[in-house]
Amino acid sequence: MPEQFFIKPKTYDTSNPYKATIKANTRITPPEARDDVCEVVLDVPATFVYVEGQSIGVLAPPPYEFGNDQHMRLYSIASTRKGEKGNREEIAICVRRCFYIDSVSGERYPGKCSNYLCDLKAGDQIDVTGPYGRHFIVPRDNRANILMVATGTGIAPFRAFIKHIFEEEDTWEGKVRLFYGAKTDLDLLYKYEIKDAISHTYLKGTFKAIEALSPRPVFDDPEGLVQKLEENATDVWDLIQDPKTYVYVAGMRKASEDLDTALTHIAGSEESWLRKKRELFLEGRWAEHLYD
Repeated sequence: MPEQFFIKPKTYDTSNPYKATIKANTRITPPEARDDVCEVVLDVPATFVYVEGQSIGVLAPPPYEFGNDQHMRLYSIASTRKGEKGNREEIAICVRRCFYIDSVSGERYPGKCSNYLCDLKAGDQIDVTGPYGRHFIVPRDNRANILMVATGTGIAPFRAFIKHIFEEEDTWEGKVRLFYGAKTDLDLLYKYEIKDAISHTYLKGTFKAIEALSPRPVFDDPEGLVQKLEENATDVWDLIQDPKTYVYVAGMRKASEDLDTALTHIAGSEESWLRKKRELFLEGRWAEHLYD
């Protein structure tokens, strides 16, 4: 069951994990929200060097199922390279408490790693590996445009992007756009931090953030990303056409599917959009962190 990014144990070297200590573990969605999402702040060793957009691997303790010798999940780092509150040895991750339904028995089971993390207390220690994901990092050129599309906990790496661009970079000349979705307003993560960033940068015309809420959340409809992207078709397509634009998609796999749907409509045909998407990919201007 995907909890953040599922990784087969042998995909990455996990033979030398780091010890990390839980600094704080706070639910960041209100009790009435549909999802139980925790922000887990970790103290990591000074030798754990990372940048915005990368992920850490969390190794859950045994017992393991199906003969596996370990159980690992990837979680995006929601902090900048300078860490939480300027302490680079302190990083945050977002964890959604997950459950899955057994396809044979129909029984509901807790996701192993997500529930393990959500139940930890300050002072507990965990094993982490990484960092991973050199493909999902902020462009070095401050003239680059950045188009970000996120759902759910996929907002985590973009929190790091936004804080780095507007708090740690001297200037950022490119346009920065964020489309982020959730079932309801209560499930929007870091929305006040993002609104604060807008209040400080809006007059520069650099940063715009567009919330996309589900039109029928009680029926588990997908987030309203297609509608919001199409409402901003001119801005989105102008960015896509600009050779200085980098596109990042994070969160549920549906976020990427919705982006494809919207841009197929905006481009005029599926063929036109797929041609452009291939161009972005080949030029290293397309990156995804997705889970089911």
